Amino acid sequence: MTTEFAPDCSNCAALCCLALAFDAGDMFAHDKPAGVPCHRLARTACSIHADLAQKGYKGCVAFDCLGAGQRVTALFTENWQQRPAMTGPMMEAFRKMRNVRELQQMLMAAETLPLPEHAASERQAWSDRLSAACDDLDRLDAFDPAPLRQWLKGLATYVRRDAER
Repeated sequence: MTTEFAPDCSNCAALCCLALAFDAGDMFAHDKPAGVPCHRLARTACSIHADLAQKGYKGCVAFDCLGAGQRVTALFTENWQQRPAMTGPMMEAFRKMRNVRELQQMLMAAETLPLPEHAASERQAWSDRLSAACDDLDRLDAFDPAPLRQWLKGLATYVRRDAER
């Protein structure tokens, strides 16, 4: 993982502690629905962050937002803690941004494939669109990941060709 995708909790409005739902079990010590802040959250930080795994929150340790949290927080002038009406919009932006960040990683992996020039150009165009979506709420909201996911599936032929070499 490049540092570009590293989470920066100090610049995030604790979006994973708000937006994600989880069920009590091996990975989480309690149930939490999406949109309800985790009861371990103290303002914008986890009150048991240093002891998450020991206190029953292995799922929190395993989760990686890929930098979506800080990117979404930076796109809003107010956050859900300052203005509760921002909860829905920030949760939706976080969900979309996390998806875009995954797709960006897939496109980075595609850089290693022996793509013909037209496919390499398409990959760069998709990459540019995703970068723009990361920097603008309207573009993020309008981005439809389905065509890109389909295009990525089409790269399987290049993966197979590379594996045969």
